[in-house]
Amino acid sequence: MKLLTNIYQVGGPSLTHFFDAAVYLMKGKEGWFLIDCGTPEGYEQIKENVKKTGVDPAEIRFILGTHGHYDHVGAAHLWKQEFGCLLYLHELDREQVENGDSVKTSAALLYGTKSEPCKVDGTIAEGDTWEGDGFTVEAMYTPGHTMGSVSFDVTAGEYRLLIAGDAIWGGYSEKIGSNEEAWFETLDKITARHYDFYTFGHVNPQLIADADARLKEAKMAFANYYNPWFKTFYETYRY
Repeated sequence: MKLLTNIYQVGGPSLTHFFDAAVYLMKGKEGWFLIDCGTPEGYEQIKENVKKTGVDPAEIRFILGTHGHYDHVGAAHLWKQEFGCLLYLHELDREQVENGDSVKTSAALLYGTKSEPCKVDGTIAEGDTWEGDGFTVEAMYTPGHTMGSVSFDVTAGEYRLLIAGDAIWGGYSEKIGSNEEAWFETLDKITARHYDFYTFGHVNPQLIADADARLKEAKMAFANYYNPWFKTFYETYRY
C-alpha cells in the first residue's frame, strides 16, 4: 500500500503473515531499500506485495532494521540469499542476530520458532542518513524495547514522518534486554521533536496524524501498569 510518494508498506498486519511487523519499501537515490523485512513465514507474500508496487524485489539493495527481533528482521537471511541484500542494525542488537539467539530475538518466546543466524553487514548509529527520492531518512537511537533499537525520522519539504519500530507500543521483558530507564529517555527524545505523522512496528498500513499529541500521550501512558499476561503469537487463546 502506498503511504507517501516513493514510500510503501508491504508487510505487517492485514497485509502478510500475522507474525510480521510492519515492513516499509522506500525508493532511495541509488535503489530501493526496506525498513525491516518481516519473518520467513511472511517472506513470499512480502515479495508479492513488493511486485504489486511495480518494483522488482531484485532492485532492493539493503535492509535497515529497527532492531534485532524475529518479527522485524527474521527473514533477512532469505533476502540476502535470494537477492544479496545487505542488513544493517544497531551494534547492540547485532550479536543476537548473527548468533541466531532465539530468546533474545523473541523467536522462541513469542513465535514458537527459532532464528536463523544471519550476518549483519553494517551498523546503524545516531544521525546516520540515507537519501531517498524526495526525502531524507535519519536514524535515531531509541533504546528501551531493546538496547539496540532505532527509529527513523523521514523528512521531506511538506512533511516529517516518524517510523518508530517498537520504540512506541513495544513490549517490555528483561528476557529480551528491555530497559525502562533508557525507554523513558527515548520517549523524551521523540516527543522533543515535531512530526506530522507517525507509524510503528505493528500497525495496519496507515499514517497516524496528530502525531505530536499522540506521541506525548503514549509517553504519559508508558509503564503506568505492567501487564504480565502478554499472549504468545504462535498459540491460540480461546479467551
